[in-house]
Amino acid sequence: MPLSPLELIKNLGELPPLPQVATRVIRLTADLDASTEQLQNLIRTDQALSSQLLKVANSAMFGRVREVTTLTQAIMTLGFSTTRSVVLASSVKNLFTRGPAGVHERILWEHALVTALGGSAFSQSMRFPITEEVFLAGLMHDIGKSVMHLKFPESYSALLKHLSEQGGDGLTLELDAFGFDHAMVGEALLSSWNIAEGIQAVARWHHDPLHALVEHQRLVALVALGNQMAFDLQVGIGMPDSLAGATWEALDILHLNDATYQEHRTAALEALERDKALITDF
Repeated sequence: MPLSPLELIKNLGELPPLPQVATRVIRLTADLDASTEQLQNLIRTDQALSSQLLKVANSAMFGRVREVTTLTQAIMTLGFSTTRSVVLASSVKNLFTRGPAGVHERILWEHALVTALGGSAFSQSMRFPITEEVFLAGLMHDIGKSVMHLKFPESYSALLKHLSEQGGDGLTLELDAFGFDHAMVGEALLSSWNIAEGIQAVARWHHDPLHALVEHQRLVALVALGNQMAFDLQVGIGMPDSLAGATWEALDILHLNDATYQEHRTAALEALERDKALITDF
């Protein structure tokens, strides 16, 4: 029998807390009426956030005429939506870098970011009004991997090394080695943080979208497509074919055939290209 969330948390020991700034960012970005001024005031409280925003605003992507030197200029350059994405990504990135930094940690973070951008691009192309929620869910879909690496650095690093060199079913390898997988860990962690149930569902079911509650399936499916895109672009640890089942389930949920999927995928790839500064500058 699979472990219950309480048993899982007990087996993992104390879970890491959600950083204070990330908590405030998530709450603010969930508010559709949030203003640029509120976001700017939040950014000012964190030097790292401010620096990251200025770095992205000054990237070649935005074709600036002069150097961006203030937060007001940065927000005007990027626009509210992109600013919100940068701030959110900066906050969540800290969750992936709590343990010893190395190549696996970097790949896990880049995969989370590309999945978030890809999933939100699919959402935008399909005109679903949940693009920001998809972005946050994409950032956090594999947070269980980060926790497992933090808790079991040697054994989980060995597992990731095996996956990167030989491929295989990561969930099965995790279950065999630990008795639980990163999807279960991610759900337990996000539940302990009181993160929205839809985002918990993404963490738990992004490999199996049809098992999510019906009200969460669209969100899970969009992140699953972003996850597939990240692997297709060779950003991640594992093989693209390992996600075939999840992708087919996502297409079923979203009522996409091969032609419409390829149409939206092309649009998502174009959006990803436009947003490349959010990848290269993190």
